[in-house]
Amino acid sequence: MQRSFVFFLVALGSWAFEKGFAEENFVRIWPENPVVQFGGSLEINCSANIEADAIGLETAFRREIIGTGSNWKAFRVTNISDWNTNSLCFAEDHPAKPAKAIITVYKSPEGIELDPLPEMEVGKQYNLICQVFGVAPIRDLTVTLLKGEEQLLVKTFKDHTHPEAGTVVVNYHIRAQQNDYNKTVTCQTSLDLRPTGPLLKNTSHGISLLTFDFAKAPLLHTGLFLEAGTLMKVTCDAPEASPANEAMFDLQFAGKSLTFNTTVMGGLASAQAVIASYSVGDHELICTVSLGPVTKNVKKTVNVFALPKPILQIGSSEAVVGQKVDITCGTEGSASPGFKMQIMDTAKILASGNVDFLQHEVIAQQEDNEREFICQVTLTVDGQAKERSVSQKLTVFYGPQMDDSSCPQTWTWKEGSTTTLTCSALGNPTPTVQCWKDGRLYNIGKPQLIQIEHDGIYQCNATNQYGFDVRDVTVHVESSQSIGHIIGYIVAVVVIIALVAGVAYWIRTAEEDYVEIWPPNPVVKFGGSLDLNCSSTCENIGIESAYTKVPIENGSNWKAFRLSNVDDWAARPLCYAD
Repeated sequence: MQRSFVFFLVALGSWAFEKGFAEENFVRIWPENPVVQFGGSLEINCSANIEADAIGLETAFRREIIGTGSNWKAFRVTNISDWNTNSLCFAEDHPAKPAKAIITVYKSPEGIELDPLPEMEVGKQYNLICQVFGVAPIRDLTVTLLKGEEQLLVKTFKDHTHPEAGTVVVNYHIRAQQNDYNKTVTCQTSLDLRPTGPLLKNTSHGISLLTFDFAKAPLLHTGLFLEAGTLMKVTCDAPEASPANEAMFDLQFAGKSLTFNTTVMGGLASAQAVIASYSVGDHELICTVSLGPVTKNVKKTVNVFALPKPILQIGSSEAVVGQKVDITCGTEGSASPGFKMQIMDTAKILASGNVDFLQHEVIAQQEDNEREFICQVTLTVDGQAKERSVSQKLTVFYGPQMDDSSCPQTWTWKEGSTTTLTCSALGNPTPTVQCWKDGRLYNIGKPQLIQIEHDGIYQCNATNQYGFDVRDVTVHVESSQSIGHIIGYIVAVVVIIALVAGVAYWIRTAEEDYVEIWPPNPVVKFGGSLDLNCSSTCENIGIESAYTKVPIENGSNWKAFRLSNVDDWAARPLCYAD
C-alpha cells in the first residue's frame, strides 16, 4: 500500500513538473473527473507554477494533505456525501484561475425488486414491474428484464439529469405463452461508470412464470338416463390443457359432491366418477375444471328412472291336466310413469296393459308341462325399451302314453344278433314301463343275444300315479336258415293265412246273429271324447258305458255313439242288441 502511494506521488510530481515547464502560469487539478462511491474518499493532486506552500484545495468535505512536492500538493478528501459537488485547486497570489474537478458520486442499488405476477392465462398480457431503489447516478444506469436468457426489455436513462440517488420503476407488458411455464424472470441492473469508474452489475431475485393454457371447454361423457339404484360411470375431460397435471376438478351430481379419480395423459386431464340415485326425476351433473386463473364448467341433465320390481305368482305351480291355473303379475317399489306390464310365455303375449296388476287363466294341458310364464315390466326411455322380468315354470302331471315313437309295436330281429328291446312312455312323473312275455318279465333296455324263443308277443304297460297305458309289441325273429327254406316258409305261411281267412269268412257269413264294436281297442286322451260304432244282425242296438253317450248316426244294422268326458282309466264300453 505504501509503495503504491509513493508511486502515486512521484507520478503526480512528474506530471506537475512537466506542466510547469510547459506553461508559465497555471493551476491544475487531477483527476479532473473523478468517480467516488457515496460516503467514500478521494485523492486529489493540485499543482501550479508556484511554490507548494501557496497551493490549496477548496472542498465541502473533510480533507488532509497526504503529499507535497516543489510545486504540488496531494489531498485526501473523505466522507463524500453530497451528490452535486465540485472541488477547486487554487494558488495564492497567482494570476491563473483555479482548476475545478467535477466529482461523480455513485451509489450501487440498495435493492432490486420484481413485483410478483399472478397466475397467467396464455395469450393475455400482464404488467411486469421492476423497481430499483437508491441508485446513483441514474443517467449511467441500464435495467434489463430477462426471461431465462431471453432479453425482454433494455431500459437506459441517459436523459436523467439529477445526480442524487433515487428509485427507478421499469414496466413491461409481458404476453403469456404456453412454453413459458416455470420460466424465471429476473431484473438485472448495470451501473456503468467507465472509463473513470467501475462497472457495477446486480440482479434481482427471480420469479417463476405460471402460465396456463385452457382454451377449450371441458367435455362431460355420461349417459342421459340412469336407472334408480344402479351405478353409472361418468368422465370429465379437460382437452389441450397446459400444464395438464395442474388441472383441478370438482364433480357434483344432484347437489352433492362426488368422489373421483384423476388421470393425465399428455395434454389431456380427466376425472372419473360413479353416480347413483334413488330419486326419480331430472338431476344436474356438473363438472368444474380450474387451471390457474381460468375456471370452466360443463353441465348435463341426467334423468333417473325407476322400473318397479315385477312379482309373478302362479296359483298352483303343480297342476293336473284339466285343472284351472291362475297367473298374476304385480309390482313392488317406486316406478316412473308410463310403464307397461305383460304376462307372456316364451312364444306369445298372454295379457298386457298400462296397469300395475294383471291376471291370466289357463286350463292345464299335457303340453303345458315345463311351460315358462313371464311377468315383465317395460318402460321406454330415450326411444329404448328398459325391461325387468321374472319367470316361473308350470309343472303339469298326466298319465302314461305310449306310441310308435316311444314303444314301436313291431320288431324284426335276426337270430344270433345282439339286439335291445326298447319301450318307454310319455308321462309326468316319468312312468315305469315293464314288458312281459309268456308270463315272464323281460329285461327291456338291455342287449340280448337273439334266439328263436324271442319271437312272439310282448305285453308292455306303463304306470304312474295318474294312470296307465298298455301296448302289445310283436317281435319277429328271422331264422338263420337258407333263403330257399325261408321263401318256402313264407309261402306256407301265406297259404295258411289264406285258409284261415277263408274259414273265418265262411264261419262269419254262416252265423245267424252277431254283435260287434268298432274300433275294438280305441285310444283316447284323458277327459276327451270318443266315437264308437255298434253293429248287429239283431234289432235295438245299444251301448253300455259309464260315460255320457249321445247317438250321432245309424244305419240298417248299425248305430254310432259319441262318448264324452272319458276320465276313467279302467272302464270298458259294451255294445249289445236284443
